[in-house]
Formats: sequence, structure tokens, C-alpha cells
Amino acid sequence: MIRPLPPALDRAEALRYLGGAGKEVPPAVDALLDKAAAELWRTAAPRAAVRRVSADKLSPLLTGRDIAAHLKGCDEGLLLAVTLGAGVDSALRRAMATDMAYGVVLDAAASTLVEQLADALEAEQRALLESEGRYLTGRFSPGYGDWPITVQPAFVQWLDAGRQAGICSTASCVLTPGKSITALCGAADHPVKGKLAGCATCALREICTKRKEGKPCAQ
Repeated sequence: MIRPLPPALDRAEALRYLGGAGKEVPPAVDALLDKAAAELWRTAAPRAAVRRVSADKLSPLLTGRDIAAHLKGCDEGLLLAVTLGAGVDSALRRAMATDMAYGVVLDAAASTLVEQLADALEAEQRALLESEGRYLTGRFSPGYGDWPITVQPAFVQWLDAGRQAGICSTASCVLTPGKSITALCGAADHPVKGKLAGCATCALREICTKRKEGKPCAQ
């Protein structure tokens, strides 16, 4: 499924990835963000995959307490995946090899852009379900909370993400292309919010910028 790019890069979020949230942006960084955005718009080929699955068929994927709590009260799961495509991976490799400062900014911008794609896909699916009188939780990704990243290959296979969006998982559970996101939402015929896992069990707790800023997801 081909996806459109957002109208613009969320620069504030990209700066958060760079550790500059709420700080004055140096002109040099501002210029690198402009360059990164232009390159992403040249090289990205956004695609997505979506699959709705009844909750009783999801059990092979649901390992851990947090994902079970997230889907509590839901009778359906919505599997999602988005990617910026292999062209962005190539651009990142070139940048890291030739200009490390620019490479770091381009990486932050690409991470921001793929999150924007995931947000847009989730919003689109939420509106679709609402038109059916149904409700959707937020996204919950493999590796978050105590849901192990090891479910990634099975998740990708269940979603048929390779055929739909060109997204694969390596044996070590790394998504390719690199700037890709997989996630699961729960759906129900009554309002559901899902669960945000705390930092203690999150696989990203040591590198999470939100946690370092004192603004964890679970707040």
C-alpha cells in the first residue's frame, strides 16, 4: 500500500530526537534539518500494511502482561506497519560515511518522518473504525513494555508486510528497511484506551529521550 508523505517534517520532534527540545536551534542545525527534509522528500517511498484480526486468533503473538493489558476488552486487533523505504537507508549510509553531523540530523529527521507516517495511518484507521461504530486503542509495538521484540518476525509474517509494504524482519528481529515501524492496536464496540507500559520493563529505557527528559510515555 503506497502512502503519501506528510505535508512537512515535524521539526520540533526531530529536535527532540537530537536532544534539543525546548532549546534555541543553532542556525547550522536549522540548515541541516532543511537539507535532511529535502533529501527525505527525494528518497522516501512510503508504504504501509494493515490487517484486522479477531482477538481470539492473536494469541500466538501475545507474549507478556503489557500487551494483554493493552488489548483488554478488545474483540479485534489491528496490525499496522509503515516504512520510508530502502532509499532512505541508502541516503543514511551515504551521509554517515561522508558527513557524520549531517548523518545524525538525517537519522533524527527520518525517525520523525516514519513516526508521522504511523500517526497518519493510525488516525485514518481510527476514523474508519469510528464510521463503523467501533473504537481503537493507541499503538503498541514489539519490544515495548514486556512484549518481546522476538515476536517481530512472526508479526511481519502475519501482516504479510513483505508483500504489502516491502518490510521484512531479520533473524535478529531487526526491521528492514531500517526506518520502519510495526504496531498493534486493539478495537472494540465500546471506548477503549489500551495501556501504556512503564519504563521499568521497556526495551528502549536506556536510550529513550523522553525518559531522559523526564517525560516518559506512561505519564
